[in-house]
Amino acid sequence: MASAQTNIPPQAGANGSQAKTNSTKNTAFTGFAPSFGLNVNVQTNQPQAQGAGGSNGNRGGGGSHFVLGDPDFNSAEDVRNYCNQVRALMAQVAIELAMAGKILEARLAQAQTLPGDNPVQARMRAGKVGRKFKKASDGSIAAARSAMGAYGAFTREYADLMRPRPQRPASTNPFKF
Repeated sequence: MASAQTNIPPQAGANGSQAKTNSTKNTAFTGFAPSFGLNVNVQTNQPQAQGAGGSNGNRGGGGSHFVLGDPDFNSAEDVRNYCNQVRALMAQVAIELAMAGKILEARLAQAQTLPGDNPVQARMRAGKVGRKFKKASDGSIAAARSAMGAYGAFTREYADLMRPRPQRPASTNPFKF
């Protein structure tokens, strides 16, 4: 028994991915999906003390919900270290966001244009998207500056508690014109 085989390509909707077809839909624009990632690496050189029962000090048995770890503000050095970690993290995030914005803007500018669109309009649209990443980068820089400003405000406002100033004796001569 010989059976005749014919090679028929699968029809639309054969695998369920194209169940509905629209013959009036313009399929000339293929689009793309750019891939980029944002990596945040925070390293601290603080030793983890092992408590009784093998726990490392995390509350409730779970890990910290903070990227920089649980903020322990027990001393002025803890405040300074935390502010420095925020500054370093936000500086790195700002660099990555700025680079991602430029890369995405370049990829979008090189993408296939829409029908009836000219290359200048495509670059303008790509620039609008890139500017949003630049704005996010500027926000990260502002956050880094604010973190250091917070430490500056802390040292100004609580300098007396950190290292008391010597008190001058009251002058016995009142001010005279």
